[in-house]
Amino acid sequence: MKRMTPIAGLGAVALALAACSSTDSDDSDATGDNGAAIDVTTSIYPLAYVAEEVGGDRVNVTTLTPAGSDDHNLELSPRQVNQLDSVDLVIYASQYQGAMDDAINTTSPERVIDAMEYVDVADDIDHSDHDHGDDDHADEDAHDHESEDAEGTEDDHDHDAESEATEDDHDHAEDTTDESADSHAGHDHSGPDPHFWLDPTQTALLAHPVAEQLAEIDPDNADEYRANADALVASLTELDEDFHAGLAQCESRDFVVSHEAFGYLANAYDLHQHGIAGIEIDTEPSPRRVAEVTELIEETGVSLIFATSDAEMSITGVLAEEAGVEVDILDAGATQRDENVDYEEIMRTNLTKLQSALGCS
Repeated sequence: MKRMTPIAGLGAVALALAACSSTDSDDSDATGDNGAAIDVTTSIYPLAYVAEEVGGDRVNVTTLTPAGSDDHNLELSPRQVNQLDSVDLVIYASQYQGAMDDAINTTSPERVIDAMEYVDVADDIDHSDHDHGDDDHADEDAHDHESEDAEGTEDDHDHDAESEATEDDHDHAEDTTDESADSHAGHDHSGPDPHFWLDPTQTALLAHPVAEQLAEIDPDNADEYRANADALVASLTELDEDFHAGLAQCESRDFVVSHEAFGYLANAYDLHQHGIAGIEIDTEPSPRRVAEVTELIEETGVSLIFATSDAEMSITGVLAEEAGVEVDILDAGATQRDENVDYEEIMRTNLTKLQSALGCS
């Protein structure tokens, strides 16, 4: 397995939570205490979904990104950072959330899964080919996952004798943290597109790595975790097949979205996303980009613009009103807007909305 290891180092320096998530209740288990023996902390909801599906009732999963928040600009309290040292397994995606990269780099979780080590980070992800003005998110070549391995040193990570990872894995973890911290400050997303979970086949790639880690923590129930992983892969494969079938016959293959979160989805199902802004939610589109999107709407006959979250509805709504089109949410799914609506339901709702917007039969 590629990277299942504690990250050495002591101390934790993190920003305070935003007002919407600053209470002590947010530092507690997000899913409640169900008496499970295995504590799992994840950075975003799709990773929590995998852990819950594979671990079942034997895991207690906490998600650090609050529902409805800007997942790219995650902020963690010192207490949340320190708690990473006490959980059994941490699952996150490197070079996505600067606060999470920093937290991993400054603590020593017993076991860590970096999702980006398992998914297929493609170089030809379908981002809009338009200029976004001041942001630096249009260069697809910058999304080469292999370029993440920059200059790291062995001294920054003390290798535990029980660790399964190699020195390169630790160097990689440090380098992605440093790069992410710099890019987070300047909103220059020079790393890979993190939105892999919007392609169900990519999400499925995490099922067995999670199962194997849970099996090592709890060997007595290893067969159960592996069976659950098999079931999850089967379910996500069926979801993928439904996407292929549902988007095969469409009048249009172009959709406009508030920011470029759907590159993996577009790449998987032969669609073309056109982002008003770049990969990160807070990227401010230039007037030139807004004019380009307006022209695109006129040329393609797009009747609907998608926002990826409730927070983006107001900004997207202004452009939609000016262009004379409607606006709706195509859920990027990094957080769970409704605790009763799980990952598969989010994706199936997205499929239905895309079918309607693209005139699919």
